[in-house]
Amino acid sequence: MAFLACNVICLSPVHDDLRGWNKNIKKQVLKGNVEKAILTYLNMQELGYHADNYTFPIILKAAGNLLNSCFGCSLHGVTIKTGFSSHAFVQTALLNMYSSLGFICDACKVFENMPVKDVVAWNSMLDAYVSSGQMDNATEIFESMPLKDLSSFNIMVSGYGSTGRIISARSIFNKIPNKDAVSWNTMILAYTNAGDMAEAQKLFNKMPAKNVITWNTMVRGYIHNQLYAEAVDLFDEMQAGNVMPDFLTMTGVLSACAHLGSLKRGSKIHIYAKSHCLDSSPHVTTALIVMYAKCGSIVNAFVVFSKFQFKDIYCWNAIISGLALHGYGNAALGLFDKMRENCIMPDDITFIGLLSACSHAGLVKDGCKLFNCMEKVFGITPKREHYGCMVDLLGRAKLLNHAFQLIQAMPFEPGESILGALLSACVINRDLDTGEKVMKLYFDRSSSHFSDGELMMFANLYASCGKWEEAKMWREKMNDSGIAKTAGCSIIELNGNFHKFLAGEIGIDLKP
Repeated sequence: MAFLACNVICLSPVHDDLRGWNKNIKKQVLKGNVEKAILTYLNMQELGYHADNYTFPIILKAAGNLLNSCFGCSLHGVTIKTGFSSHAFVQTALLNMYSSLGFICDACKVFENMPVKDVVAWNSMLDAYVSSGQMDNATEIFESMPLKDLSSFNIMVSGYGSTGRIISARSIFNKIPNKDAVSWNTMILAYTNAGDMAEAQKLFNKMPAKNVITWNTMVRGYIHNQLYAEAVDLFDEMQAGNVMPDFLTMTGVLSACAHLGSLKRGSKIHIYAKSHCLDSSPHVTTALIVMYAKCGSIVNAFVVFSKFQFKDIYCWNAIISGLALHGYGNAALGLFDKMRENCIMPDDITFIGLLSACSHAGLVKDGCKLFNCMEKVFGITPKREHYGCMVDLLGRAKLLNHAFQLIQAMPFEPGESILGALLSACVINRDLDTGEKVMKLYFDRSSSHFSDGELMMFANLYASCGKWEEAKMWREKMNDSGIAKTAGCSIIELNGNFHKFLAGEIGIDLKP
């Protein structure tokens, strides 16, 4: 570390006093440049300047954001050696550092050894327990606090909400004398995560002063609960109220349009983003690419991608996946080559898109080559999703035996999607032998509990091969167990309203 500090001496400005060093370290921490902040601190030490009670809280915060805890522990030792470990600010910073590193017991020891605990220290310990999911300990601390402020209540609401204890969260929320925006937003978030959008909407309507975080919480809540039309309608309400959205709002509502397949609404939102300079964010660009691709306009998706100058890995992944969705396998592979030329390292999502592209375009050799080079060349261990893509690729190419062998060679148990992909290919290709092998894997996973889709697939396999008695037996099993086939669903947009149609039912207007 000292060697590195010496190497960056020319990169760090030399200050005549300790205050200048402290300012520079704080500036780096606020920017998120944790490693640079630590190197500046070490450089300061090399030049004979020693940390004080202002330096330690800043550098301890940086240490809490490191993956390795060694530096933080050594800093604790330095605070003891220099006599600053008894300073209130330093003690609270030590508590927060151990909490950030996940060492809650050490944070607790620091807290217990503090001779004088102010409300900030109490809140820090409270937050440490809440962040680690130890709500019983958090409750005990909260009830024993000699003085509570607004942050104390907000921390508890957040903790109960994140652990699904909505009644407890609401009880604390109701006790807050003067609620701020954080209080309201935290409680609304708790309801959205619990799937209770009705209560979330009630609080949203009651909230005296909403900010953009409030609107984003509701938009994300609707999307999380698959109420995509409501998310789009809320964005319209936001515009009507002259509330300025941010990039999170845009990514959320564009995601909703993608799920709805609403190209018209998505295009209007794109125009809005452009006119308000919100399309310069990589997050919004990625959301636009995904929206256009899922709404059937791969040309517009590619135009958005091509025009954007600061492409990150997410933009590349989005366009590769979009091309895969539309069956442009060779184009996806070509973009992968350009991606590497631009020194963008692929990740596991990149390979899911590429393998899917090969599957849809029937590029078996290319798909196998990519799968084999994932770990050897790029150091990416294939996950279930990658194996699923390969099974789908081999299944579509009628190489069913190879697909089954791949499933057997997997380092983990195959999931429903992988088995379903191969069984579906067996039905299409009328391969009873491989199909029954796949069925045996289903039986090994669950000998009695099957979904409606699985039972229908078993029946269809035998029916496709002319085994009518066996097909009848599986259909009867489905009827006897009381399982009904899940009805198909379609959504259409008409005059700005979304209508949902279930098989055998009248359309449902999704717009409230």
